[in-house]
Amino acid sequence: MRQLNEKPEQGNVNVTLGYSEAALGDLAEKEFPCPLCGAGLPILPSKRKKPYFTCNACGVQVFVRGKTGISKLKQMANAGILVSGKKDSPMHGIVLLNRLEQLKLQKNDLEWKQGIFLKDQNVENVIQTVDAEIKKIEGELADLAAKKENEK
Repeated sequence: MRQLNEKPEQGNVNVTLGYSEAALGDLAEKEFPCPLCGAGLPILPSKRKKPYFTCNACGVQVFVRGKTGISKLKQMANAGILVSGKKDSPMHGIVLLNRLEQLKLQKNDLEWKQGIFLKDQNVENVIQTVDAEIKKIEGELADLAAKKENEK
């Protein structure tokens, strides 16, 4: 059986961070953009006091492990590289558009699954729900555009 060679320069991903590193500090006030939809996700501490974020809309959950990864996350957050779609930011329109495109793709997939003849009422209900969400987001985009136009 081989033994693992420990390299001191590598960050250990399986240990709880020490007290000074455990607090997220200024990361707790920052948001991380969802890799799929771009929505701003609050950075939370895991049970091992490491940063993670979850997008409930997309089902994405990301854990940042190891001192190197956490350090890079802090650098990016402090440099303002992590741009997420906050309600008042210009990026919010792009986030809404991305979400709208995702919903349209889902609706097309559902309509294809539904078929023409033997319609499943459950699938039809889901299509109506997705369609209602599409209309809601289109309304938000229109409101955002009107708000930005009034700010000029």
